[in-house]
Amino acid sequence: MAEIVRMPKLSDTMTDGVVAKWHKKVGDKIKSGEVLADIETDKATMEFESFQNGVLLYIGVQEGKGAPVDSILAILGKEGEDISALLASKADNGVESKEEVRKS
Repeated sequence: MAEIVRMPKLSDTMTDGVVAKWHKKVGDKIKSGEVLADIETDKATMEFESFQNGVLLYIGVQEGKGAPVDSILAILGKEGEDISALLASKADNGVESKEEVRKS
């Protein structure tokens, strides 16, 4: 079953983060402990490791873009798995990145 990877809260004062670099791309197999991305916080840039195994099915925040803590950073699951229900729940919950909010 596919699992949502959320923007982590990497410091006590962090309210949003910016993806400085993705180390993986959609379709890559991921093992627990592998670095998925570099996340910029209000204080530093940190490596963010996966906590699960799977295939990277979706990237929710592009490099150089920001998003609030707990928003969808990525989705991991089995190759070819349908994630449309997870993406629909994102729309239903109204979770948007700051970039999306600025465009509205």
